[in-house]
Amino acid sequence: MPDANGHDEHPVLTEDDDKAQRGERPPGAFGDTPPPGGDLDPGWRPSDRVRAAAEGLIKEIGREHRPRREDVLPYLMIRAFSPGDRGARPTWPHRPCWESPDILLIDAAYTGPFSPARLVANPTSGRSYRVFVRVWNLGLLPAVGVHVRAWFVNAGFFGGDPSNPAYQPQLIGGAMVQLEDRTRPGAVALVELDRAWDIPPTLTGHECLMATASCPADQWSGTLDSNHDRHVGQRNLTILAGPSSAKDLLFTLGGLTTKAGTLELTHGGVAVTPVLQALAGRTKTEFGVLGALGAPNDKMLRRGVPIGHGQRHLLTMLLTERGWLVADSDKVLRIGLELGFIDKRAIGRGRVHPFAKPLATRRVIDELGVDHAELVGVLVDADAGEALVQGLVQLWDLGELGGADLARALAEGEPAAHLLRFAHHDAERHEDGGYSLVAVG
Repeated sequence: MPDANGHDEHPVLTEDDDKAQRGERPPGAFGDTPPPGGDLDPGWRPSDRVRAAAEGLIKEIGREHRPRREDVLPYLMIRAFSPGDRGARPTWPHRPCWESPDILLIDAAYTGPFSPARLVANPTSGRSYRVFVRVWNLGLLPAVGVHVRAWFVNAGFFGGDPSNPAYQPQLIGGAMVQLEDRTRPGAVALVELDRAWDIPPTLTGHECLMATASCPADQWSGTLDSNHDRHVGQRNLTILAGPSSAKDLLFTLGGLTTKAGTLELTHGGVAVTPVLQALAGRTKTEFGVLGALGAPNDKMLRRGVPIGHGQRHLLTMLLTERGWLVADSDKVLRIGLELGFIDKRAIGRGRVHPFAKPLATRRVIDELGVDHAELVGVLVDADAGEALVQGLVQLWDLGELGGADLARALAEGEPAAHLLRFAHHDAERHEDGGYSLVAVG
């Protein structure tokens, strides 16, 4: 386009003039001077010093400019355990993911406001219960449109697995709630579902409870997996006091042990206190208020191998060529040390006990061999459910299987609460999970 003097603002150049201005053929040059292509020499490699400096700069920029998710968005959570859960997953092993303190029950005959004195520790079949779910928002942005739901699942180890017919989740109900950011009291809410849990007489009352929380800005994955998703809470736990029988529950858990699986029983020690305080509250029994009961003094415990943090390894059950073996952990440790299957140096102050790792007892039993299996436990020629019941009766010299009977078999002294954790591992199916029983007496 011509300027005010009639000159073209962008003159048309000849091919040679264009190349001269671009530097491809400067005045006085002989032939063409090709421009740099921008590609590196094929043999070029950055020096270690330059590469390290660049990586450090990238990491530093990432720390400065990439905030944590909970600082810019809602961060919903239903706790897997208490105290100390901040949403990091997975928790198991070694922290059970099935002892959520945020799924609570009150008998539906009571229609008043929520009260810890009304909490039901051990639901029974044929009755109805109001279901409450405590939901947390640990983010700095309010959580709008939080959908809270709960399901019940057959008693077992793995929770709601839609691919497994034994663990088909059945919806109880749901509710909507808004949560404030974590700097405000409204960041946590105790939500009552819109429907009660009506337990059919055909069920046991020992069913697992699953709960989820989801909102548009922080959505649940859709899988009922409390070990890998903080949006999911799981309550696989039964509290039995006095003569309340554990036989049916033990039979069920034993029967769910797979042929390639291993069932391990541990004593949770002092971890029983927050469990009772959260789920039983001020429920009264012949032994006093459940929430006020604590774990027995460690010196009073008569069974199990101390594995750290106040916990003890009690039993291992697995299938052998001669039937189901229910092995006593004390005997497994003694034989393992005598035969050199366990390094004595691995057991000592400040060291993680070998039995604290899943399947450690099974490895010792496998090395011992089935021909010597009775050195560490009892072999039971029956189905898996009956094997667990018989094995416990024989190894612990039990006459009955009430909550108080189990407690007395484990420790002497004043009444106390014993947190028994049944953990199932199946290396072939890549499944891990558990169920907890609190025996009071």
